[in-house]
Amino acid sequence: MTKPVTYRPAVRNLIGLLRFRSSFGRPCYVKRNTRHAALIVPELRDGTDGPYAHLKTFDRATVHEAVVLGVVTLGPNLVDVPTFNGNRNHWAYEIAHQGRTIQLRQTAS
Repeated sequence: MTKPVTYRPAVRNLIGLLRFRSSFGRPCYVKRNTRHAALIVPELRDGTDGPYAHLKTFDRATVHEAVVLGVVTLGPNLVDVPTFNGNRNHWAYEIAHQGRTIQLRQTAS
């Protein structure tokens, strides 16, 4: 009998947030600097055309670990992230700072 895969709490948190927020049919984004990664997700209001919001900031290593473990995939190119609500003093709020799409890896069942 094999033990099920367990992830660190921060990676589990990232997975849970992506699982819920990616179910809206719109992409989630991640903006990274040298130390942190900001998760930009669709908000729950205004349907399919609703705004985006900065939900949480993770350590950059957490996102990298999730990619290495094969749990999430990042988009191949840097893209312009839609405008989003959040703290205007946060480093991720700068428009010139591009990001990548992030999504849970599809598993074959």
